[in-house]
Amino acid sequence: MAFFTRLIFALMGMAFATLFAIGVLCWLTLYVVFACLRWLATGQKPQVLLMWQQIQIMRKSMPSGQGASWASWSRTSDGQWHEAHGHTPASGRNADVIEDAVVREIHDKPSLPKG
Repeated sequence: MAFFTRLIFALMGMAFATLFAIGVLCWLTLYVVFACLRWLATGQKPQVLLMWQQIQIMRKSMPSGQGASWASWSRTSDGQWHEAHGHTPASGRNADVIEDAVVREIHDKPSLPKG
């Protein structure tokens, strides 16, 4: 009897693992479709694509066996990371550039004077 109980629990565990894997694959497919549609609608590249491109650029330009300095990389307006030649020291840098900022006006509601 213990053999059948273990067999049933093993089959249930495998079924749960299979359903979980299928669910993750469905979620990943939906995310990729959403990211592609967002890319077509807004022109903003998915973050995963930007990160992958950054890693590929860094791997191609890094000398074998040596680490690259993070200070020698800069991001351009097209969202790509490029190695900056002739970077300035930290004390001579200008203010940081903020990208993808949302600006909204806030209007105060007029209030009646209390009296």
